[in-house]
Amino acid sequence: MKRRVVGHLTLASLLASPALAYAQEAAQTLGTVSVTATGYETLIDETPSSVTVIEASEIRNREARTLGDLLRGQPGVATAVDGSVGSDPIIRGLKRDQVLVLVDGVRINAMQPPARGSLASYVNVDLIERIEIVRGPGSVLYGAGAMGGVINIITRGGDFTDEPETRGFSRLGVTSVDEGIRGAVGVTVSNDRNVLDLSTAYLNTDDYKNGDGDRLRDSGTEQNAYHLRYRGKLAPGHEVQFRAQRDQRKDVWYLASRNFNETPPSASPNPIAPPLGLNTHYTPRQTRDLFELRYEGELSGDWAPRVEASVYRHELSRGNYDWNAELGRDYRTSDTDFTTDGLRVQTELVPADDQILLVGAEAWRLRASPESYFGTESNEFQPGEYVNPFIDTPQPLVENGRIESVGIFAQHETYLDWATVNLGVRYDEISGKADDAFMVAPPLDKTDRNLSWSAGLTWHLDEAFNPYFSLSEGYRSASLLERYLTYPYSDGFTWQSNPQLDPERNRTFEVGARGQIGATSYTVSAYESRIRDYIGGEVIGSETKQTINLDEARIHGIEALVEHAFTAAITGYASGTWIRGENRDSRFDEPLTQMPPPEASVGLSHSVPQGWQWDARIRAVASQSRTADTFTENSERNTSGFATADLAVGYRFGPSAGFRSNEITFSVTNIANKTYREHVNEMTEARLDPANGVQDIWAPGRSFGLTWNAEF
Repeated sequence: MKRRVVGHLTLASLLASPALAYAQEAAQTLGTVSVTATGYETLIDETPSSVTVIEASEIRNREARTLGDLLRGQPGVATAVDGSVGSDPIIRGLKRDQVLVLVDGVRINAMQPPARGSLASYVNVDLIERIEIVRGPGSVLYGAGAMGGVINIITRGGDFTDEPETRGFSRLGVTSVDEGIRGAVGVTVSNDRNVLDLSTAYLNTDDYKNGDGDRLRDSGTEQNAYHLRYRGKLAPGHEVQFRAQRDQRKDVWYLASRNFNETPPSASPNPIAPPLGLNTHYTPRQTRDLFELRYEGELSGDWAPRVEASVYRHELSRGNYDWNAELGRDYRTSDTDFTTDGLRVQTELVPADDQILLVGAEAWRLRASPESYFGTESNEFQPGEYVNPFIDTPQPLVENGRIESVGIFAQHETYLDWATVNLGVRYDEISGKADDAFMVAPPLDKTDRNLSWSAGLTWHLDEAFNPYFSLSEGYRSASLLERYLTYPYSDGFTWQSNPQLDPERNRTFEVGARGQIGATSYTVSAYESRIRDYIGGEVIGSETKQTINLDEARIHGIEALVEHAFTAAITGYASGTWIRGENRDSRFDEPLTQMPPPEASVGLSHSVPQGWQWDARIRAVASQSRTADTFTENSERNTSGFATADLAVGYRFGPSAGFRSNEITFSVTNIANKTYREHVNEMTEARLDPANGVQDIWAPGRSFGLTWNAEF
């Protein structure tokens, strides 16, 4: 029971934003805690897996516009980019649906639309309190999609207080590279039985400049967010929560889809061929709504059961449009609602003082029936103007499409004097169903039965050297879109779907160590992942991909993080990632597509409760020439190496002028104004045409930022 109490106290301190100073002190005293790695509060040092926590102080001192900006440079993590907003996380070479992303413990991947780079635009950065990253298979706890890792985004909120209290936070900022402005404000009203959190945030950016001074056309965006959370104590040890969130993006352009079409539509065999000129896939609006009701309670009994139950609805309303610059209008439109209803129940039991048993069940259902209007030559590319009744009427892309998942799981953790042992198992059934799908041959229905498992050991050998070992297997069943949606995606290719895809299975062996030597702490890990039936898009023709299963893919790599406290205020840190991926399918036998290159980061920070603070960091990324030339038909490009440097300097004030604390930070990102691009950005060489408006997706150049953070 002692371990559980320590975990609850530490997590409460970390999630209470007004008590940031105390949270930092608690973390130093008790160690960093993760709730995502084991399903309950656990010290990372006792977890047989690679875990990274991005704390509140780092989030608030970074000039990050998206989740991708915060993840970039973390050990084992890279990003796939598509302009300024689009940024999908990559963990150990696995990306998109292969990595599960949670918002406050609720999955959002199930709604992933057909667009590279949309995942990180679901949550406003200024409302994020903490990010937990678990690398390696996590399907035992989280089921489908967690075969590569889990990212849990925890939003800001307060805690119960002995006396009635009102607290809040605010943030204002500007950036030069995109003429961006941002703002956020939140209020927490609390007493010993109730907590009410209200917060809102706004972001507006223009097209950003790259290192050459050219603006990346249509890379700007606008975002609004509104969050509400209520927590109430029904009785001692029993709590109910209600959460409502809305995050809205406007004018998100997927720049990897942009191309200049020089082929007359009449000369194309495609009945829905695009018009001549510059064409781009974009989203005029995207709205994510979450409604969740949660119960947490400590029950009586010999094993001290603690129950958590959650029921939720997640909705994504999204427009998928295609724009022609010469016509000055859309030539294809589609408005779609992706709705996910879910239920999760788990019970934490303590059979003995040195054991924790977690058992639970989870079910969710995703539904979508997207329709599109296709403009063609016959109606002068006016979507919705009826000329040909087959093409010009609304075309149901998927009729009554749905993915249904039901699973049960159990995990047992034993704390011995010399080791911590973790064992887990899960069984899931996932069914894909649809009444009809555009240009997809039946049968359309398919059910996958998946068994996931994990075994890990953390050896408490010595403070300076605590090795851990794990062997685990996770899975991912094909998404709704991979099964049923044959449509032009935002990567510039028309993907041919396949409802009979087999689920991917990732078996990973990992060995690592953590330790503390004087003022230096470190974490290092090495792993190999063998992925059976890897799902990917094989290029089979001009701008066409076929969704297929590869026989096997292998990924292996090394990750390391070192931190050294030079003084009580000055800390140095360094991290590195090396990764290799191979396509072991006999048809290809080449590097696996879209593997991030090796990279390393070093930094030095100075932080004090009051006074001057600063952070300086350098990120160096190697060149990437290991491309999948056969699988991608030479559409994956080599990427040059690069190095960037960032600096932030600020002053933290003590309590004054009605504020509990406030600080002003001046930052410079990409100090040397480097012109570079991330490797995974999906803009192909064939589509690049600067003379006709198709630009390469270079990263933002030098940017000056000014940010004010306050707690009141």
